[in-house]
Amino acid sequence: MDLLLLETISIILITAVAILLIFNKLKLPSMIGLFLTGIILGQFITSTDIITEIAELGVIFLLFIIGLEFSIEKFSAIKKYAVLGGILQVLITTLLVCILTLFISIPLNEAIFLGFLVCFSSTAIVMKLIQKQNLTHSTQGRVTLGILIFQDIAVILVLLLTPILSGKNLDVTTLPLTVMKLVALSVIITAGAFWIVPKALHEAARTKNRDLYMLLVLFICLGTTYATSSLGISPELGAFIAGLIISHTDYSHQTLGYIQPFQDVFMSIFLISIGLMINVEYFIANILWIILLAIVVLLVKFIATFVTGRILKLPVSTIVAISILLSQIGEFSFVLAGEGIKNGLLNNELFTMFLAVSIITMSSTPFLQKMTPKILNLFKKIPRYQVDEELTNIQHEEHYEDELENHVVIIGFGVNGKNIARACYRYNIPYIVVDMNPLIVEKEKSYGIPIIYGNAANESVQKELKVTSAKCMVVATNTFESTYKTVDTARRLNPDIHIIVRTRFVRNVEELYELGADEVIPEEFETSIEMFSRVMDYYNKDVDEILDTIDTLRSDHYNTFRCVSPEEITAKLSERLTNLNVGSLNVNRKKPLNEYNFSKYDLTVTSIIRNNKTLVGFSPNFPLEIDDLILFTGDPEDINCFIQEQYNS
Repeated sequence: MDLLLLETISIILITAVAILLIFNKLKLPSMIGLFLTGIILGQFITSTDIITEIAELGVIFLLFIIGLEFSIEKFSAIKKYAVLGGILQVLITTLLVCILTLFISIPLNEAIFLGFLVCFSSTAIVMKLIQKQNLTHSTQGRVTLGILIFQDIAVILVLLLTPILSGKNLDVTTLPLTVMKLVALSVIITAGAFWIVPKALHEAARTKNRDLYMLLVLFICLGTTYATSSLGISPELGAFIAGLIISHTDYSHQTLGYIQPFQDVFMSIFLISIGLMINVEYFIANILWIILLAIVVLLVKFIATFVTGRILKLPVSTIVAISILLSQIGEFSFVLAGEGIKNGLLNNELFTMFLAVSIITMSSTPFLQKMTPKILNLFKKIPRYQVDEELTNIQHEEHYEDELENHVVIIGFGVNGKNIARACYRYNIPYIVVDMNPLIVEKEKSYGIPIIYGNAANESVQKELKVTSAKCMVVATNTFESTYKTVDTARRLNPDIHIIVRTRFVRNVEELYELGADEVIPEEFETSIEMFSRVMDYYNKDVDEILDTIDTLRSDHYNTFRCVSPEEITAKLSERLTNLNVGSLNVNRKKPLNEYNFSKYDLTVTSIIRNNKTLVGFSPNFPLEIDDLILFTGDPEDINCFIQEQYNS
């Protein structure tokens, strides 16, 4: 491997880490820190070609994720805002920019292209702000999301129109061949979307091999991108199509969880690469012009979005909030600007100016968003505007049909998960299930169970489960590692959610409580409790006394039993009731169970613990292994005599 490349990437990463640590301490947006990283390193790194190529993968993965998250159902729920609002916002912004640029004698085609550059907003910045402030279900959140969805689709169309704006004529002679290629690609994509990809993902998921699944997803993403690029279609559109193909399968949420880290890393490098392109000397020399143009862009986009909101008849307070959120230039504009240079619609000086202005508008958004109340106060002083005191919520009928609130999230659909789901159904409690077994998901879905495929430890999967609006989560998975990550992610996404966790061993209880679980139920201890209660019932002990004993044992989150052995548990149980004791015996050599004289002392064997598993329902001649633990009940004197006999033998 090229050592120079490793050195360059290492320097970029450590510089970014250092700057982001400082920005985190100062509570400044990470995006500004990434831009600053690129600007600083641009003074020392001379060749950025390789970094730029790596950064382009960030754009591909971003569009792939947009395709994954795209849903016809969600789009339909906000189609009024997405279609009408999106068209109005894009057209009005483009028109205003064209008018302003024509005054300085810029050709019409370049003016239109500049309008397109300015009209797109940053999906990454805006959605993070909306999610951070829990505005997803508000009117401003829905309208903003609708316009962003339209912009994400529109940018693909603009990329296709860019060569036409540059004055390039279509070669009619190649049109039949191009049409044939497009038809063939459409057939392949259709076949892939409905048959090949779902089947391939299903088979990969059945293996439960993470590496196999990830490699298949990367092949679908990059392979589709390569196929569209070879036909002369932009790689961005190919990545979007690849995401769209997977979005209609049951595996879209899990795929999103796997691919998100790639996108985050490459997008960070992409933002750094933008900073690398900034000419610091030019920036300093033209700082006043850059700031002035940035203010003009912010005002133009604010006005365009404000007019759009008035046409949609939204409250003024909501319009102002949306206009501020969409006032910056987006990351897709950088991709479009690169195409503009290739097609001669931008020169290097204008491109540098555009980059500088874009960075300022993107960096200012978090600060402007915090100033929304002050800006609203200015509008209140205008007599013709009736400004609401609060941002109104979207009307109920405009919510997603499948929206969940105050529901139960069930992790794992084994015996415990199914019982909890049945109970929720019986008492009309809304719930949703997630499981990693594709066969279970497919089967239960056919029965109408609200279940999705995925690993609940992934943040993207939990967002699909609507954890942020859930009231309770029940974790009933088998592996402690998965349980650990699931609880940690859920507590981070929703600090108020009530988390109930099943774990196999008592020793894990303390760790899960410290992680954020509200209730932890260890199978190891609960099994002994259940068996103990049944033995007491068999001996006709008072029910109230048994229940009182069990409640005492379970109190204080099993504090007494978190660090004790099975022998100590039986001793503690025995202390609670005086008429009957629970005894235990460690097996030190292999022999059948009936070789022990339990019947001689009128003792009843209740269970055998082997390798932390509780065994019941065994025969009298059950073969015992070394280190087995036998649990039995009987009169205290009989137990003592039996134990004494075992020691003497």
